[in-house]
Amino acid sequence: MKPPEQFETERLILRKPCMDDAPILFTAYMQDSEVTRYTIWRPHQYLQEVEDFIRNCISAWEKEVRFPCVITLKGHEEPFGMIDFHITGCTVGFGYVIACSHQRKGYATEATRAVIDWAFKQPSIYRVNASTDVENLASARVMEKVGMQREGLLRKYTVHPNISDEPRDSYMYAIVK
Repeated sequence: MKPPEQFETERLILRKPCMDDAPILFTAYMQDSEVTRYTIWRPHQYLQEVEDFIRNCISAWEKEVRFPCVITLKGHEEPFGMIDFHITGCTVGFGYVIACSHQRKGYATEATRAVIDWAFKQPSIYRVNASTDVENLASARVMEKVGMQREGLLRKYTVHPNISDEPRDSYMYAIVK
């Protein structure tokens, strides 16, 4: 099952990334240590790293293993974040990141709702889930706003290299049909 290459919400366009996005994403947030604090990757130091990442995103779409989408405002081409999701059996898992300049405006919530809405229109999808570091309260709040419930604590679950080289505890959130 392959999602559309573009989603449209009230204010946003979520679309398959292209190579032209690399310098914009690099400047917007990929080198920002505040934005990348809870990511599973370190801030990028060079544009080449972002170009390699975008190539990997495009390849993931082609292989249908992941479906990363850049997030833009309607009427603007410049991405300010991403939402990335994958399908495993009857479950869609996802993660997102938003540039500081666009945080606290409901964009992560709106993008997440779009992915959940699409997922639950698929007959074989029954669950959408994501995890977040126990200290990432903003991300937890986004998931709660879209109706996801905290299912439990995953001990020593994810390495967030910008905080620690050891796995950290995470909360699992999910919503089901």
